[in-house]
Amino acid sequence: MRTLLPISLLPIRRLPIALALALVFLAGCASQPSTTFTSAAPSVATERVVIRPVTPSGLPAPGFSVTLDDSVTLDCGAASLEPRPSPVAVDDDILACLPSSAYAVACWQDPSPSRAVCYRDPWTKSLVRMPTVGGVPAASAPPQAQPLGLLLSDGGRCRIRSGGVWNDLDRHTGWYGTYSCEGAEAVWAESADGIDRSSPQWTVEVASISGAGPLRTRGVVTAYFVGTQDG
Repeated sequence: MRTLLPISLLPIRRLPIALALALVFLAGCASQPSTTFTSAAPSVATERVVIRPVTPSGLPAPGFSVTLDDSVTLDCGAASLEPRPSPVAVDDDILACLPSSAYAVACWQDPSPSRAVCYRDPWTKSLVRMPTVGGVPAASAPPQAQPLGLLLSDGGRCRIRSGGVWNDLDRHTGWYGTYSCEGAEAVWAESADGIDRSSPQWTVEVASISGAGPLRTRGVVTAYFVGTQDG
């Protein structure tokens, strides 16, 4: 353990002329290579969406709601003196907090100094307010943010991994999981976050979260990042 004209033929005896024409047509086609038809539509470039669920003062942005969760106390870096900028953030002062089991992957300082407000799921408008050891320190956004969530070309939804122990990928030594997806699947990476950004439509490699089975390439339709609402 270790991160998209049937042809009805009449009887031949009734259509001798048609048969002759058909034979001529087939002979003319015999020298043509066989063709496998695929969709002529090009891949659509990956849409990059920034969700801004929290105001600079730590309050829910319009349209977002917040619930209270006191089941775990977060360390957003004030206690350990090691603030961890959120990997999904495009703006400063958004933190990833511990423990990883809390899935506090994008957190802001709440108006209360001893609480943080965190965003977990790009397909909801729900925030969670949690207690912290100390406050939420300042931190710069990473040079290249990773998506909080991915909408794949087969309709699958994936969310970024937040630590924990995951299985190895059976057929690819050294690969690791970076996103957990619906249907007990995962995005697997040989390096970095496993997202191939070399083409307009990004791609990822998906396999069972158990590590079994072959990898399958999927396009990324939408990538969701996190920022702070302006003003």
